[in-house]
Amino acid sequence: MYIRILVPLDGSRLSEQVISYVLPIAEKLKAHVQLLRVIEPVDPALADPAHGRFLDQISTSMRNQAEDSLGTIRSAFTEAGVEVSSEACEGSPASSIVAEANKDPATLIAMSTHGRSGVARWVMGSVTDKVLHSVQNPLLIVRPEDGDAATETNIQTIVVPLDGSALAEQVLPHVMTVAKALDCKISLIRVTLSRAEYMSYMSSLPVDSDFSRYNQSYEEFAQMANAEATEYLHKVKAMLEKQGAPSVEERLLHGHPATAVIDIARETSDNLVAMTTHGRSGIGRWALGSVADRVIRGSGDPVLLVRATG
Repeated sequence: MYIRILVPLDGSRLSEQVISYVLPIAEKLKAHVQLLRVIEPVDPALADPAHGRFLDQISTSMRNQAEDSLGTIRSAFTEAGVEVSSEACEGSPASSIVAEANKDPATLIAMSTHGRSGVARWVMGSVTDKVLHSVQNPLLIVRPEDGDAATETNIQTIVVPLDGSALAEQVLPHVMTVAKALDCKISLIRVTLSRAEYMSYMSSLPVDSDFSRYNQSYEEFAQMANAEATEYLHKVKAMLEKQGAPSVEERLLHGHPATAVIDIARETSDNLVAMTTHGRSGIGRWALGSVADRVIRGSGDPVLLVRATG
């Protein structure tokens, strides 16, 4: 599924923490890795307030430093037998990443989401957000921790939040690709509304809404919702097992979707959360973009995001 993995870097140790996740995926999938370093043009006023002299020398020096750094990173992929290339260029980080990703729809973009250190280093959260909203490519987002990049990661479980919609299920082919490549467990998550969430939803409906006139207690709703969610998880599990998933578990939870997913992700380390980013339809269906945003910020785990279509 992933022919190419595009890895944007800003020269900081924080941005390089994504590499430990990319390396095993690329190795197993035989994907080509492209390292991309985008250097923001130097403001002439910063080069020399009086005349803007030495601008070319500064730009050349920055490009040379970037290429040296990329060469060091490139060697790690080469030693693992992964086909890798690198490029250093000047421009807007987000625009350059989007333009490169758009060359091939079978490209997975993998990048860190925060970190700034020194001149011409990106505010990664802002860049990642712009990229996410500008491409149709899947995006692997890693929240870096202070310190150097980890030399090795071991993803053991892919946590997959589903809301029962076809939009949310668009992540499943991507989940299967990674699960088979890394031989890891798939944990299917379905979250039904808690009493508080249910009452909040009901109170938000217009007075003349057909549903609001239906006098259904929370207990009645919960019984039906749990039965439907359980049946749904059974169906998805059977489908994935038929497709050759290494291991699949089901988890039915109650509460706010983002909070429940974050709690699951924090139970153990070495998780990857995989989900779509848009779509909402009906009670119990999530505002997937909002849930994805909260999970990225709150779980601490890497998140594989797939833009839902349709």
